[in-house]
Amino acid sequence: MSGSRAQPITRRRVLLLAVAALLTASALLAVAILLIGAFGTLQARILGSTALLAGYGILALPATMLLDQGRARGLAVALVGACAAAAGLALALVWQDEAPVWVGKSMTTATAIAVAGALTAALVARRREPEPPVVRVLFIASTTLAAAAVALFSVLMWTESESAVGFRILGVFAVLALLAAALQPLLARARAAGVQVRMRITVAPGATEEVSAEGRDAAAAVAAGIRRAEGAGGRVVAVELLERSAVSPG
Repeated sequence: MSGSRAQPITRRRVLLLAVAALLTASALLAVAILLIGAFGTLQARILGSTALLAGYGILALPATMLLDQGRARGLAVALVGACAAAAGLALALVWQDEAPVWVGKSMTTATAIAVAGALTAALVARRREPEPPVVRVLFIASTTLAAAAVALFSVLMWTESESAVGFRILGVFAVLALLAAALQPLLARARAAGVQVRMRITVAPGATEEVSAEGRDAAAAVAAGIRRAEGAGGRVVAVELLERSAVSPG
């Protein structure tokens, strides 16, 4: 188990370091351009490329949170794929003098999908047990509205529609999705007091790992810990309770 969890942590560190390096390179390049006073097409493309890569790297960070937690790996991989596709298309736009129209539309669509995926991944990574039923409903609502907004935005863009009604509906979807997403952590903090359990989990063929999980009671906390361990690809064969403590509301 310890080996399976080391890989996501390594990926997260690599991405964080890469984003930091790209942001630093962008800042240093901008400073050099300001000092030297030369800002041609090549400099603009290099600066734009590093800034774009850093931006899409930041957008992919929720995926590393899921990989680190061993949760929703399919969503994490899809988010990384969307960010990579969007970044590649954006670089093509930067470095081509006259890129085809479909490249710009594809880049915008991939970016919209990546934004919705990042929102969903961040919400999934935030979720803890127990949660009020209204928070679960809001999670479904926010992800559904985000997907609907991306779909409608893509249709309007690819068809080059000028429908005022369509853009108004798009705005409604976007606002409601953001509202539902913002309400979830607020309402989750109003949950009833629960229990936090620290446990030692043994996974076949004998690897052990200490895990902390919360639940409305000890049984729910243990179940959450088991789900987290098995979500990382293991099969739990034994659980030893080490410590339990009360979790205050909010």
